[in-house]
Amino acid sequence: MSLEFSENLVKETVSNINAVNFPAAIKDLPSDNNDNACFIEGEQAIPVDMLPQSWQDIYTGKSNTKLSDSPAYVKMAQLFLHKMSNGDVDLFNESKNSAHLKPAFCEIFGSLAWEALEFYGEDFKVEKYPDFDLIEKEISVEKDYSERKKIVDISKALFEEFGYDLPASFYHVHLAPIYRKEVSEIRPLRFSEPDKNNARAWDASLHGQKVFPIQLTVQSISSKHGFFQEHGCGCNHAMTRVGSTDSAFDYQIRPEMRTTWIRDFIWTIWYEYAFFKFTPVTRFLIS
Repeated sequence: MSLEFSENLVKETVSNINAVNFPAAIKDLPSDNNDNACFIEGEQAIPVDMLPQSWQDIYTGKSNTKLSDSPAYVKMAQLFLHKMSNGDVDLFNESKNSAHLKPAFCEIFGSLAWEALEFYGEDFKVEKYPDFDLIEKEISVEKDYSERKKIVDISKALFEEFGYDLPASFYHVHLAPIYRKEVSEIRPLRFSEPDKNNARAWDASLHGQKVFPIQLTVQSISSKHGFFQEHGCGCNHAMTRVGSTDSAFDYQIRPEMRTTWIRDFIWTIWYEYAFFKFTPVTRFLIS
């Protein structure tokens, strides 16, 4: 592919994106050369008043959230939106050969980052979180109530561990098996009609468990209730029962690392949510 062809492709891509009418606020975000730049610990960031309204409300305390350190979450949002909307990533920071692609990246991923922050700014609101008591009441009529209750108990234990510092969708994806025909049913989230509307946020939470201490916590809690969590690159999701040769294990995040791992997890689910539409998918992985 020639450089001339690549540049023409970028111009065409950006033109097509503009035609889609992404949020006007993205086009108005400050660039690296802006005189009114905002910095957080030496790194450039988007000013608070340029974030989605839900994040401005979190900053001013108007949003009904119970984050233990809301200023830190807002700072992450400022940094995240800057890096995605200005192409502050290794692809451009370490390679001049990719510079011609930067305008398209900023246009596309700035908009996708905005979508991610809009979603999570709402997903942290208290009313978005599951009502565990109501859910238990709803499943009490099921023949396999005891099995479904174990799934609820896992989600409740996760909430006791992380509370409102993880978004509501994190708990909803762990509750999802109770709404399936059988709690150990494997669902390919992208291709499942009942799940596809939630797939983007749910898959982001599952991929966020690449932050291994979070995954270990999830698996430890699940194992104590007789389950392990499964997740594959076909967006497959399932709770598999612990076998007779398996056993529960105990894992606890070291207190001095708790804040770090939670921030890592939040950052990861944001970019996983943003990149969701760019992930190559095929039914071959789930067949």
